[in-house]
Amino acid sequence: MTFDADDLRQHIPYYLTAAPDQKVLLTELKKLIEGADRGYFVPAGYDGYTAEMLQGDGWRGFQIFSFKSGNLKMARGIVLSNSCDVSDENTRVLPPNVTFAPIVKLSKIVERFEAHGLDGEKVASRLTDIKAQRVTNMFYIPADGPLDEDHVALLDDLHSMPIEVHRSEAEKLFTLSMAGFYLFVFKLSVHFCRLHEKVNRKPTQVAG
Repeated sequence: MTFDADDLRQHIPYYLTAAPDQKVLLTELKKLIEGADRGYFVPAGYDGYTAEMLQGDGWRGFQIFSFKSGNLKMARGIVLSNSCDVSDENTRVLPPNVTFAPIVKLSKIVERFEAHGLDGEKVASRLTDIKAQRVTNMFYIPADGPLDEDHVALLDDLHSMPIEVHRSEAEKLFTLSMAGFYLFVFKLSVHFCRLHEKVNRKPTQVAG
């Protein structure tokens, strides 16, 4: 997947389309897709959402079911659920779940590439694509502040669990900045809602 600032501009909501807000946001987004390792997170000490769960947040305390062992294991993850859907302020008849993607160290992904037989040049090329957000099923999260090394969120490995269960082990890792959040949502839209998939779904006569 390749995209540029013009692609991102088309997805910016109307309330951010006026200068200087749009110009600032586009500048920050451009830096991220060019491989910047700063600007993804709200800086420590300036985060007014440390006690709230928002879409794009990183948290500890998630649980993943292992189909190999049949056991649950603890994991860090990034929230895919909409912020309103997981807000404590909204009352519901049915208990809500939170959907998340596991966050894994980028070094572990490199180990998988090498185990698959990729040479150093190909591994380096794939890392460049990951860091420029050109790999659709991964969201790159650089080492910065709350993370001591580079990570990726695996967007093709999603899980859900009751929010109430998560609260008992919950610990927030980070809140995405405005630019980080819109890049994350853009990646989600491309990964899950690729309308230009070039599949003709018109009814056709089936032989036989």
